[in-house]
Amino acid sequence: MRKRLHGKIRLDAETIVMPSGKRIDASVYLHLKGYARARVSHLDVEKIGLGRIIHRGRGNFLQVKGIKQGLEVFARESRTIEIDGKQTPISSIAIIYKPLNEILKENQLTRAWVGRKYDGFYISFRREEMQRLEKVALEIFRVKPLRKLEKAPFKIEP
Repeated sequence: MRKRLHGKIRLDAETIVMPSGKRIDASVYLHLKGYARARVSHLDVEKIGLGRIIHRGRGNFLQVKGIKQGLEVFARESRTIEIDGKQTPISSIAIIYKPLNEILKENQLTRAWVGRKYDGFYISFRREEMQRLEKVALEIFRVKPLRKLEKAPFKIEP
């Protein structure tokens, strides 16, 4: 992402590929509903090649676990993907950012839609976790998601 958008907030998070424990320089964003075409609030993890953790298609429901300092997203099956020109075995990705423990407490499990993007993946949580994600955005960054506008009670002629 080249320019700063009000509702897509870059987090000072670390990303670690498991089982190797290798740190990768992925960008993690908290992307709120209504900003930059986001239909729901979600987390973006952007690094070329990371989208290949998705088994096939555009996304999968994957297990997400709260860990001591953040979240861990488990791939459906272990695989090897290319990151920075090197083959890297991957079974899960840990996102280390302490405020993410407000979404899922340590050892708490959920299933979330993890969608594939060209430059990574996104995590779209269930309603309860999404509301906690939006609460984190409001408390830390003072940004609220945009809600859908009501339809106009009249028709606008061209």
